[in-house]
Amino acid sequence: MSLKISVIFTTYNSPDWLQKVLWGFDCQDDINFEIVIADDGSKSETREIINNFRSNSSLSIKHVWQEDDGFQKCRILNKAIIAADGEYIVVTDGDCIPRKDFVTAHRK
Repeated sequence: MSLKISVIFTTYNSPDWLQKVLWGFDCQDDINFEIVIADDGSKSETREIINNFRSNSSLSIKHVWQEDDGFQKCRILNKAIIAADGEYIVVTDGDCIPRKDFVTAHRK
């Protein structure tokens, strides 16, 4: 079996970008990966988008949230890394829509 990959990206009150990034990961050629969303204190709209996406996708999605305490990106990324189950971790940004071969390219 191939290496399990964890893709981690941060978000903070950017529901439109979050939706687009999730769509990009839902269209991947390689589906042997999990998504770990590192949420730096977003409001409830972000949680709603994630829950709705989960119910319509077969992807494994973890939502790691921390209370809004100013810009704490590094702290939430560390929490997301701890929550990741993959043997290989890819960190990207919450406003970068991945190409359909994003996971494939990293696996190679």
